[in-house]
Amino acid sequence: MRFRKILALVILIGMVCLASCKKSDAERYVAYEKEQLQKGVVQDSLFLGLYFGMSKKEFRDYCFEKNIEKKFWQGGRKNTGWVESKIKGMEYPAAINFYPSFTNDTITEMNASIYYDGARYKDGIFESDSLLLDVLQLMDHWYGGETFKVKSPVFYKNDVHVHLKGNCRITISPDLGGQLVNLWYYDLKRAEKHKS
Repeated sequence: MRFRKILALVILIGMVCLASCKKSDAERYVAYEKEQLQKGVVQDSLFLGLYFGMSKKEFRDYCFEKNIEKKFWQGGRKNTGWVESKIKGMEYPAAINFYPSFTNDTITEMNASIYYDGARYKDGIFESDSLLLDVLQLMDHWYGGETFKVKSPVFYKNDVHVHLKGNCRITISPDLGGQLVNLWYYDLKRAEKHKS
């Protein structure tokens, strides 16, 4: 009888030790980021011909050319001051709304939102997470790399997905309404360079 209690206690302690040894997705992400930066993999291409390191003038000239070609235009569902474009490769017709942040006159961050173009959510065709799943597949298709799901420390906020390839970190989070997926592209390489 006493032997069983001791054995049960040893098994319980072993299970607790094993559970505590398992890395969380956030810890695995941090290790993967460090590995990618050490390898020196460079992923400067963002989407639709935009890239990290593009100057403000190049960005404006490029958007102006694409506007003349009727591929980019001002407006969109996320922010009417941003640029919008249609995108391919998703389950339903979709658009991306975006605008960069510049450091020392070059793009080091890009804020964007992807949404189904003209979708009506009241008719029940779309599940609440179908857009998010579609965007996650699009990120894998566009960039490769790896995606991690990181639990939100705030109980009422959604968990976020973090996609990483080389120096390009993309934080992916659904908007509270569920009809937009927000993306935040961050250049880890240039951000480190500008810190020093």
